[in-house]
Amino acid sequence: MKRFAMWTAGLLVLAASAISIVVFLEERAAGRAKAFCDRFRPGTPFAEVQRAAKSEIDQQFRNVQDEEVSVRFYGGAPLSLHTCTVKAVGGKVSEAKYSHVD
Repeated sequence: MKRFAMWTAGLLVLAASAISIVVFLEERAAGRAKAFCDRFRPGTPFAEVQRAAKSEIDQQFRNVQDEEVSVRFYGGAPLSLHTCTVKAVGGKVSEAKYSHVD
């Protein structure tokens, strides 16, 4: 019976550790996406957004177009995606929006 209790306790510690890691990765990805969005207020030159995305975000995690930039950060859960999409009108930021797809 003592072995069973030790085995169960070990599994509980392992499960709690896994959950903690997933929560940490989710919070980190959300924080990065929100921080990128928060940097670019309406009226900011859109060229700044494009430069930041190209210099700070790996190519596979960014989509830079003439009037829209999207940067993506993956969380800890499978297929969890945190995104910042910045849109422009007339060369100026019009909107910066955070989204999460789970």
